[in-house]
Amino acid sequence: LNRDDPRPFVQEFLKSYKAKYGMAPDMVGASSYDAFMIVAEAIRKAGTNPKAIQAAIAKTKNFDGLTGLIKHFDKIGEVVKPVQVQVVKKGAFHYFAQISDPGIITPVVK
Repeated sequence: LNRDDPRPFVQEFLKSYKAKYGMAPDMVGASSYDAFMIVAEAIRKAGTNPKAIQAAIAKTKNFDGLTGLIKHFDKIGEVVKPVQVQVVKKGAFHYFAQISDPGIITPVVK
């Protein structure tokens, strides 16, 4: 979760989350939100049939999420996306860099 991300929906999420829960969101909260939105979009596209929802999720491409661009899911269901590197300054996480090399970020499939 890049808390320095200027996209309006990211900043709104950060503000709303803190207002509701009294603390800043973490990666788990943001990843859960992204997962929920992917499932909701799959249901919108595929209806309520579980197999159709699963297929729609598997076909997800370039989903613009809170945690960044989710490129797709591999054949075992692992997300393929750039990985953010963050630093802690004065007790807060801040964006430092992004790793996009597929050789580094793509899980090994056996």
